[in-house]
Amino acid sequence: MSADHTEQSAADWLAREDRGLAPDEQAAMQAWLAESTLNRVAYLRLKDAWNRADRLAALKPGMKPMPEQASRHGWRLLAAALVVMAAGSAAAYYMLGRQSPVQTYVTERGGTRQVQLADGSRMQLNTDTRLRAEVTGTSRTVTLVSGEAYFDVVHDESRPFVVYAGNRRITDIGTRFSVYRNGDDVRVTVEEGRVRVDDLDARQPRPSVLVTGGYAMIAHRTEMLVAARSPQGISSDLSWRNGLLVFNQQSLAEVAEQFNRYNRRRLVVEGRARKIRIGGSFKADNIDGFTALLHQGFGLTVSKRGNDIVVSR
Repeated sequence: MSADHTEQSAADWLAREDRGLAPDEQAAMQAWLAESTLNRVAYLRLKDAWNRADRLAALKPGMKPMPEQASRHGWRLLAAALVVMAAGSAAAYYMLGRQSPVQTYVTERGGTRQVQLADGSRMQLNTDTRLRAEVTGTSRTVTLVSGEAYFDVVHDESRPFVVYAGNRRITDIGTRFSVYRNGDDVRVTVEEGRVRVDDLDARQPRPSVLVTGGYAMIAHRTEMLVAARSPQGISSDLSWRNGLLVFNQQSLAEVAEQFNRYNRRRLVVEGRARKIRIGGSFKADNIDGFTALLHQGFGLTVSKRGNDIVVSR
């Protein structure tokens, strides 16, 4: 995003804030501020300019008071001029070659990607994932827009490593962990170390949830559940890092949902076949091999319907 666009967005939010934000607008503004340090810096700088404009109006002697609305509008115009000046200087600064520290990383369905951040921390993105990462001299922030990612974090007490996933904030405390997000549903699996999870939408302050190695946290709406996971369970949860899907007596309907995350052809399970329990380890991208095993091992009917593979009993 350009510096001009960032400054303009900050000015727009300040104007809305001045006339009063509705609850949904307040949430949207907080999300925009959380996206990057650049957004927060632009907002704070311009808000200071607006506040100073109001103070100048109050202190200037000999000026006939204007009606409140007109006064506010007049000084907002002055602040808008300051916005333009700030935007111009910021644009010049970026034209000199400075790049935004915010980087976006994306994987397509069926793909994975490994990334090393500027601080030495490593990320592995699972299939169909999108996230933004920002590492500066004072902060380290990742926003998981969708999908799943594994983090191997270099510990730095002066710069906590924070992952935002929906309405959850996951703060690393020297950790290797994964975060999966599907809309507002979030799952955190900690392989080693600890993370702290906070609910950002709670109407009343709620205690942070601490998740240690060998545990997983599952969040749905306002609730968070922490459950122990065996070493085998943790290994199964993270098997996608090696291109595998591991199931332990899960229903075929649930298994199909997992395969569909990795393949463009969709696996559709119909009727009584949905309740069949499946265990084993399978390659995530080998949907043909998996359905052949279903036919041979369970006697299920496998047929094609357009781009779908239909399994039934």
